[in-house]
Amino acid sequence: MARVTVTEFTDPYSTWCWGAEPVVRQLREVYRDQLRLEYVMGGLAEDFADFHDPANEGDWTEEVIPHWLSASDRHGMPVDVSVWETDPPTSSLPANLAFEAAALQDRDLAHEYLRRLREAAAAEARPLDDEDDLLALAESVGLDVGRFRAALDDGRAREAFDADLRRKRKHGVTALPAFLVSVDDRAELLRGYRPFASFEKLLTERADGLDEHDPRPLPEFVEAARGRVATQEVAAVYGLSVEEALEELRSLADDGHVEPQEVGTGYLWESA
Repeated sequence: MARVTVTEFTDPYSTWCWGAEPVVRQLREVYRDQLRLEYVMGGLAEDFADFHDPANEGDWTEEVIPHWLSASDRHGMPVDVSVWETDPPTSSLPANLAFEAAALQDRDLAHEYLRRLREAAAAEARPLDDEDDLLALAESVGLDVGRFRAALDDGRAREAFDADLRRKRKHGVTALPAFLVSVDDRAELLRGYRPFASFEKLLTERADGLDEHDPRPLPEFVEAARGRVATQEVAAVYGLSVEEALEELRSLADDGHVEPQEVGTGYLWESA
């Protein structure tokens, strides 16, 4: 069987990386243990003030808010933009380094941690340039906080981040997300926000013998997420409209299987 790895160049603060989560969920559900998922930090903004458009006379935070809302209208993932009005983050660097510290400790927990970073940044209006918040989120997914802090303090997380930036430059990645799809010794870079069909087409052409699984029953899918799932993710995985997915999830909530949490412009759901 072909060896398949999908490497996402990403940043916890990128709204389009947040928007790509339904596609990543679908890849995981369809291909399961036939596919390995990796993350490379992309360093979206060492200083968010760099996002300022000189042609815009308003404050730079005023540019981020409509961008996030417009992107959410397209990708369907919930966002809460209030943080950009009340306590705007100054940099995505601390969150990038935090992921690296987690990855040095445990790959699987680091993936869960990255998801929590995305949720906190995009849907919970939490500025992730505060070390206490980053430590609390690390503890919440089961990371050893002492080892996590040590990796930040002794420079190992920074070294790993710098290595990720070199890898990003090597592959010519200039915008996030980007996905390096590797099948055995062949690799192709998919740039930007892509639908599941783009990955499916490439894997069908390159990876002989790769099985596509039907999604498991919805309560099992939510439980297997080891956290929360968005309505749009359920819609993507099960081939439903957002309205249909919302109806299915509300029915499960009525039966006591899942619990909804209203966040920003939508909902996240977790096992009851």
